[in-house]
Amino acid sequence: MFRGKIVIVGSGDVGSTTAYTIMLGGLFSEIVIIDQNHAKAEGDALDISHGVAHTKPVSVYAGDYKDCKDCDIVVITAGANQNPGENRIDLLKRNAVIVKSITESIMKYA
Repeated sequence: MFRGKIVIVGSGDVGSTTAYTIMLGGLFSEIVIIDQNHAKAEGDALDISHGVAHTKPVSVYAGDYKDCKDCDIVVITAGANQNPGENRIDLLKRNAVIVKSITESIMKYA
């Protein structure tokens, strides 16, 4: 069975749920959560780690972009929320800037 390393960028609702679901799946031996709010990523990693006793051994921790080195998969869940009155095209433009910045940060290490 595959037991690699996955990095999840963004620890909002989608990112933390993704990390939790991946932990339950047992496919990875290492799950790294990156978020601009490092304390949020640390809290999510600690919360998810409490469930590890019921799964295959996995290391879940908050990291930064240098942890993308030697990872097998990077999942980007980060993005801006839609503001009241904002149209979808403007939201897309804001999120394109965010994803470009994240991708450039990842590419420095992976």
